[in-house]
Amino acid sequence: MDVRRIYLSPRSLEAQRTWQRKCIKQGLAILVFIVPNLMLSLTMVSSSQAVRITVPNQKLAWLANLDTLRAVEASQVAPVVAPTVPPVAATAVAPAAVAPLPAPAPIPQASVDSSSAAAWAASPGVACIRDHESGDNYGTDTGNGYYGAYQDSLSTWESHGGTGLPNDAPPAVQDQINYEIWLSGGWAQWSTAGPCGL
Repeated sequence: MDVRRIYLSPRSLEAQRTWQRKCIKQGLAILVFIVPNLMLSLTMVSSSQAVRITVPNQKLAWLANLDTLRAVEASQVAPVVAPTVPPVAATAVAPAAVAPLPAPAPIPQASVDSSSAAAWAASPGVACIRDHESGDNYGTDTGNGYYGAYQDSLSTWESHGGTGLPNDAPPAVQDQINYEIWLSGGWAQWSTAGPCGL
């Protein structure tokens, strides 16, 4: 009868223990570092940003239950406490202040030069108003009580120093009086200011 004997020497046992220690160290490293970081990163992603996945494959079905996993992990994660920082010496440079977010860009409007009546009248927005009101014709008399390039009523025209009918006045006079109308009341005088971007 053949009986084989296994001789265990301290050296063979030591090699086996070294391998076991190595596996234990790697397992502990995974448990201590990787798992908490994974749990923390999953809880930091808000549910509104989470991607919902429909997975037909049964092997990947755990991805569909990601929200449930996040809720369980969120209840188990300890709160993060910020480390205390020693006071900064008086000679240290203070960090730069964070600039506030810029205000949203205003809606672009037609440019209007308000430095003088002639510049104001030459502005693209005012030219657009004249075009809509009278076809940019300073001599327009539509017969509806409004006259000239800007279609002024007689009461408005006279209250700002105009004499006679607006359509009989030269273009420079119409521009000057309508410039004064604009200075006193803004764009409300002309219903076509909105379509012209003013």
